[in-house]
Formats: sequence, C-alpha cells, structure tokens
Amino acid sequence: MLRSFQQIAREPGSPLKREAANARDTVTWLQAAEVKLRDATQTVVSAGTRMDAAWDAVLLASLAVACAEGWRATSDKGHHAAVFEGAGQAIGLGQGRFDELDTLRDWRNRKYRAGQFSTDAEVEEAIGWVRPFLAEVATWFAQQHPVLMRQGLSAGS
Repeated sequence: MLRSFQQIAREPGSPLKREAANARDTVTWLQAAEVKLRDATQTVVSAGTRMDAAWDAVLLASLAVACAEGWRATSDKGHHAAVFEGAGQAIGLGQGRFDELDTLRDWRNRKYRAGQFSTDAEVEEAIGWVRPFLAEVATWFAQQHPVLMRQGLSAGS
C-alpha cells in the first residue's frame, strides 16, 4: 500500500516538507515533465540519457502533485522515491503501475553501477509507461485542482 505525503513526512529524516500550494510552480513542473518526455523520445542521444529524461518526466510530474498538495521535496537522500510514492498515493495509482514506474527509477539508477546501462528497448518500454502516467496526472489535476491549474496557467502568461 502506497504511503501518503503526510505519512512519509512523519518519518525521521524524511525529504518532504510542508509548503503552501503554488499554482505557478505546479504548472511549471507539469510543463517540464512534458518536455522531459519529449526528450526521452530523441533517438540521437544515448539510451542512458533518454532513460534519465523518462524518469525525470515521472519525477517532475510527481513534484507537481506534491506542490499542489502542499509539499516540497528537499534534495535529501530518498527524495525521488518519497515524492513518487506520495504522488502515486495521491492520484490513486495502483500498486502494479507504481511498481512498473519504480522499475524505471531502478533502470535510471544503473548509471551508478559500473558496466550496467539502459538499452533502447528498455527506454521504449519506459516511454510506454510514462505516457499514461502523465495522462493520469493530468486527469487528476483536472478533477482535483482545476482552479490551481487555471491560476498557474494565467500566472505563466
């Protein structure tokens, strides 16, 4: 069972902190997630770079959810996992979908292990997981935070 932002924040050393919801930042995170997804499709760069971009799309969308819910992530250890789990719980992501996308995080982290690299096939699979996740996040925002989204979009104009 996925934990909420509040549950994660209660843990000692949690990288999550309370912060007022911010419409402009929320929209900026979502727009950046879409850019990263487009970056992940660019076959002129390495599979590792594309995998980084695919994971970044998930992370940035998760940061948008956190921001809308009144949370921010510090750069402390475990911030990727914490913000992703909290966002997954907030949007009602099923455990299977969460596990898929968490596999993507593990694939991305291969760059820190000598001799282990992402493959083009894995990147394509990752993109296939990220697209519906971003759509789920967009649907959640439309249902849960339509005013925040309108405010954020008008602040960016």
